[in-house]
Amino acid sequence: MDESLREYIKSLIPTDYPDGHALLEEGRALGRTIQVPRTPFLEKHGCKSYLEYRKKRLAEGKMTWQLLIGLATLENEINAIKEIDAFNRRNAANGMEISGIQSIPSQIVGLPHEYWDQFPKQTSYEMYDPADWKAHTQAAPLSVAWQDFHLACPASLQTTINALEAGTDRLGCFSTLIWEYTGYHDDKQRFSDMVRSLGILSTKKDLDIDVVTYPEDGIPGYFLDVASWVGYLMVEHYICTELCDTLFSVSYGGLLTEVQPRMAFALAMHKLFSTPDHPGLVYFNGGTVDQLDHDVNCNFGTGVQEALIQVLFNLKYNLPIIISPVAVTECLRTPSLEELLDIASAGMRAETKAKEWLPLIDWTSIEEMSDLMIEKGTKFFEKVMRGFEEAGVDIKDPLQMIMMLKRFPPVKFEQSFHPSVDEFGYFKPYCPSQLGRQTMQMKDEIIAELKSKGMQLNGQKIVCVSADGHSYGLLLVDNVYTEINAHVINGGVDVEPASALDLADEEGSNIICISTHCGQCLSYAQSITELAKRRGKKYKIMMGGMLNALLPGSDLPVDVQDLVKETGVCATNDFCEQINFILST
Repeated sequence: MDESLREYIKSLIPTDYPDGHALLEEGRALGRTIQVPRTPFLEKHGCKSYLEYRKKRLAEGKMTWQLLIGLATLENEINAIKEIDAFNRRNAANGMEISGIQSIPSQIVGLPHEYWDQFPKQTSYEMYDPADWKAHTQAAPLSVAWQDFHLACPASLQTTINALEAGTDRLGCFSTLIWEYTGYHDDKQRFSDMVRSLGILSTKKDLDIDVVTYPEDGIPGYFLDVASWVGYLMVEHYICTELCDTLFSVSYGGLLTEVQPRMAFALAMHKLFSTPDHPGLVYFNGGTVDQLDHDVNCNFGTGVQEALIQVLFNLKYNLPIIISPVAVTECLRTPSLEELLDIASAGMRAETKAKEWLPLIDWTSIEEMSDLMIEKGTKFFEKVMRGFEEAGVDIKDPLQMIMMLKRFPPVKFEQSFHPSVDEFGYFKPYCPSQLGRQTMQMKDEIIAELKSKGMQLNGQKIVCVSADGHSYGLLLVDNVYTEINAHVINGGVDVEPASALDLADEEGSNIICISTHCGQCLSYAQSITELAKRRGKKYKIMMGGMLNALLPGSDLPVDVQDLVKETGVCATNDFCEQINFILST
């Protein structure tokens, strides 16, 4: 290993953190006192666990379907669970059943309560007391799972306990350890509690309760090669199963929609992580990057074909992987329950034709790509483990391993351990990731348009940041402005308003570009413009991405572009407008 890389890795090792093994034992002691209830769903179906139910469905040649739901209020969320149950009763004769939901609450749920006042308003609902979690599983005989803002969040110990005592069938999301939470900066406490939570979960293996990850929301979301996803997830799998003795499974799909790599990745995860008793994957998430933002009903076309290939995959390899489709409006805003039921209904009807399709499918190319992902991903994993150990990382300590993942910049992580560097002497993806490639294609199209209009910058220094944990919008903005002769300062993801201004001040720039995704654009714009006024400085602030938010009296996010503009922020996804704003006096 290169000496400079060794020294860099060494510099990331935490020196004043507690022993991870002791934290695990604390969690296990606590876990033995926590009772996971037998939910109305399990009582109805006579199953020990949701996994047993999924296996039972598969044995009958049927799929398991779920919906991801994050509505505006807790009351709306509970009512949605009841409405899904009513849908199931109406369609029992048709064989259509949605057996569970994955709750998507506001990110604020992942914070200790004393930090709530300073957190920006988002588009989903809040849960405060343990009774709020229990209300989900008691509302109707549906299985309920929690992944977002639970296991890897600052309040992980409490959210883990609340979810287990409500009867969750899994807990995540491990990969979101890289996410930041506005106003909270105590990593030692946060990740010590994460290890304690993993200790708790290690006592629930007999109930088939998984630690779940979702690569697109973590470090792999920055990777340019799907083989790198495989290698990275082998690191997470090692931490969870070898160091913490938990079950581990993978969910994925939002950013990987091309059929061959999408299904090859699933097969790789199955081959690497599945055991005779426990599947290595828990659910397929519907893809979002192929959706059109106009005439949205056309998105049924991509959604249904995606559901069908997943059904075929499950039948081919005899796997009980849950199918979780996304609504045709996902690219615009948080969908309504009706929109989610529409896409699920279409997918379930496609399922009825799956056995006719199965003998017509040749899986050879998918299996070959899967083998390539495993080969190169294994080399990636081995390089990570060898590099960490040579640099002095205690690879047997779960807390130290988690902190290495937290502190290692994702792009540098891939480039440092990718096996192509040894094979070719430079980085070369084996299975290029779709969104990375699409982002670069979009960049080329935007640049061509800007050049055709003679639009160019003159070395202006622009601070570019993401307001949340999503990175590809930031990657697009960085590359576009760099190519038209701006000097871009990339401040990274999860950047708070004050930090964005601080970075601009440090760099001597008054131009800030913010990428936003999670519905906080209006509150972020209000906050950053108010902070700018207090500083007595004039900044040119731009914002793009998902320009919607949840307003009083509305159950769904609405477009707030004009309201953001009223704060003085240039709110637009049109680069020509942004450039004219930059050049204005």
